[in-house]
Amino acid sequence: GHPAALDYFFAVTLQQFGFWETAGGHYERPMIAPLNGDMLKGSTYLYRAFLRPLDDDADFYSPERQADLTREELLAMLRADDGSDPMPALDLHLEMARAYGRDMLALGLTPSTLLQRAQNSRTPLKEMLMMLDHIGGYKEDPLRKKSSLLALSLNQRPEGFLRFGAGESVAPVIDYHAMRGCLRSGLVEVLDEELYEKLAGRRELEPDEEGAVRLAAYQAIERVVEISGKSLGAVDWFFFNYLRALCPEMS
Repeated sequence: GHPAALDYFFAVTLQQFGFWETAGGHYERPMIAPLNGDMLKGSTYLYRAFLRPLDDDADFYSPERQADLTREELLAMLRADDGSDPMPALDLHLEMARAYGRDMLALGLTPSTLLQRAQNSRTPLKEMLMMLDHIGGYKEDPLRKKSSLLALSLNQRPEGFLRFGAGESVAPVIDYHAMRGCLRSGLVEVLDEELYEKLAGRRELEPDEEGAVRLAAYQAIERVVEISGKSLGAVDWFFFNYLRALCPEMS
């Protein structure tokens, strides 16, 4: 019910990336840091850190402010309790925030007006995703991972920000956790020997290699939804908890 909740979700969801560190071309560790006395990881840290301006500076999430965000402002919000910057890709987060704000302003949109346009359509989800295809932070991914995550979040919020049309459903939200789960559970089988060795060795992939794994995971999750008869939200939640309980990131 907070008046800035909608702007918050638009601004924070596009930042859902870059939660691990590499060393010497290999995956080294996930992003974990202390925030307000709690040790938090990845997206949980990001969501919580982005709440910091909510009460005292709620305009922070507006497209106008995001368009002109400074590195110092972003760093102050994301800083860990020990004063360090825990984000492995801070400058890319800044670039995405500015791109989001500037595209929204150029299109004459706010989160509220964008949703109003979508909701006036017979296919609100499709309309919203098509608009996000032109907005920085969301438009870069052909599989619409962050766009779908935003739609799912807004649909499942208590405020009911986004109502889907008849027969509409969100596409799979494929992040590296989902890819890892698909690979380790056998939903996706890697037949290319060189790619298999790179994955097993935690080596950085080329964009086309990562894209192939992501697309295969996307198609696998689509099949799980189809066969199980469950919603994408339910399947996504299952995989999130399965990974946390049975598939630790570092082992």
